[in-house]
Amino acid sequence: MSPSPEHNDSTPAEKAPRGIRFVIRLWGAIAALIMISTGLFVLITVTAHCLIAGILQICVGVIVLPLEAPIFCSYFTLLIKLSDWVENKFRFWMRAALYFAFGMPPFFLCLELSTFLGCGSLLVLAALYGVLAIGKKGSESSTPRANKTDDVEATAKLMTNTGDPNDDLNTY
Repeated sequence: MSPSPEHNDSTPAEKAPRGIRFVIRLWGAIAALIMISTGLFVLITVTAHCLIAGILQICVGVIVLPLEAPIFCSYFTLLIKLSDWVENKFRFWMRAALYFAFGMPPFFLCLELSTFLGCGSLLVLAALYGVLAIGKKGSESSTPRANKTDDVEATAKLMTNTGDPNDDLNTY
């Protein structure tokens, strides 16, 4: 028994246009590089919280980079398999939640411009995946149909054929 089209359990990659997915994955690679570079700046500090935040930023950047741009890790077949698995199995909302969870701890540990830029770029990536999870604007079930009879004002006969509103509508 095959699933009905309404309950299609296909991968999220099949539902989003390739161009949008490419742009989001490109932003994911840029966000990972921003996380790594700003994490290096956060490491130059005197507080332990910022040192931990910098290490977390670098680790998150190193994790996100092969997930979003496996071309950077083409010699590591395990990372390419991991990236393909995440692409095929994770829904867009799962990626959004994952990247949101990755981006928040360094931001709360050290409130500096570097952590704001690094974590902010990852949160933008999470927001982009969240928008993909929402889907197209307006589904077929929410668009009005031409023969919809629920709208009383649109279907009511307010005037007669003669155009006189004072004529009794019940006489016709």
